[in-house]
Amino acid sequence: MSNNMSVSVSITYMQRCHLPDVREIEEASFGDPWLAEVIAHSIRRKDTTGVVAIVNGEVAGYAIYQLVSEDNQACIRVARLAVAQWCRFCGVGGVLLDDLLGRMTLVRDKLVFPVRESNLIAQVWLREYGLYCEEIRDDWFADGESAYVFSKWYGGER
Repeated sequence: MSNNMSVSVSITYMQRCHLPDVREIEEASFGDPWLAEVIAHSIRRKDTTGVVAIVNGEVAGYAIYQLVSEDNQACIRVARLAVAQWCRFCGVGGVLLDDLLGRMTLVRDKLVFPVRESNLIAQVWLREYGLYCEEIRDDWFADGESAYVFSKWYGGER
């Protein structure tokens, strides 16, 4: 599939049958990939949900998010979001992010998306989606790298 093409994407909840494809995308996308067991455990937790993007019957990307409390406020924190190499820059990541933003409510009124300080592509992409860097958290990742924490509020910025 060529870059910069629009594709038809559907979003569904992550199931066990999706895990091999999710793991393959995870391996290709992150320098610190989660083990298959960690992904499977995550989607079984009550506070964590996984969704997959399907293009032409194949898993093209996924997102894993948690419902957490930050500063005594319920929010959605993105733990992982990745797109398969064969369909990057085709809008799949945007569809996944739109789905996460659509899960915000008056009660879960904030989306929080920590990204590595070194991941400039993700930082620019999130800014284009209207998220802003709210803070920098030192030593956020296991290897000691800092996170730029991007946020968006339900109904607009605060």
